[in-house]
Amino acid sequence: MARLLNNRLLKQALAIALGLPMKAFQATWRVKTITHHPAAKKILDSGQPVIFGLWHGRMYGLFKAVPFNQTAILVSPSNDGELIAQVARIVGFQHFIRGSHKRDRLQAALLLKDALVNQKLSVAFTVDGPRGPRYQVKPGIIKLAEKSQCPIIPLGISCSPLLKTIASSWDHFQIPMPFCRMALAYGEPLWISSTARENTEEKGSQSGNTLKTQLQNTLFDLHESLDQAFIKNDQRTFKSPLKKLIPMDEFESSDG
Repeated sequence: MARLLNNRLLKQALAIALGLPMKAFQATWRVKTITHHPAAKKILDSGQPVIFGLWHGRMYGLFKAVPFNQTAILVSPSNDGELIAQVARIVGFQHFIRGSHKRDRLQAALLLKDALVNQKLSVAFTVDGPRGPRYQVKPGIIKLAEKSQCPIIPLGISCSPLLKTIASSWDHFQIPMPFCRMALAYGEPLWISSTARENTEEKGSQSGNTLKTQLQNTLFDLHESLDQAFIKNDQRTFKSPLKKLIPMDEFESSDG
């Protein structure tokens, strides 16, 4: 596989073979409901760059929830990352940040900040990526919001029916069915100032996670509401992976 990806023509052919079916596949998804927090709607309507915060396992929602021509996504500079970028370009995305949280967090953070501040692009940020623990917000998105002074828009995503939830993957990655019904929710924006972050950190470890907890709870609330709506109306074809809200202290220990 590595040798295949080193061949430019073969890589392009593989990207087309993957990208065109994916583009057709996601085109069948039907967004039935979209809800906005009033402040989120005002910011999104203004065209201001934002940081979309979402769970890694529900990345499929990006196909319907963000404007392709105004949103950048972070893609690894590796050969695998180049293939992903080519596939995403075929689907419709236009802006890519070639960096890696895993290999060089500082460089990736600088590139994300540049996209927000200088290029005036929004960015999509998986808050529990790239390797989990699942549903646990990491500090990277908080630091990016502080440095860029751009708001975080929590993004809730749900669909019914699901083709598959990959339980063996750390994020329980979801794959929607063709022609599924989808619901999106844009939560209350979270602005991060240096003063706010420093104040929470100075109060000790108990309140040091306040900003992460606030975002994490908002994401849980959004998904719980969307998932419960599908459960109520379509019990036979949908089961929520979020059966209950998990307190922060219990949650952090549940995934190691």
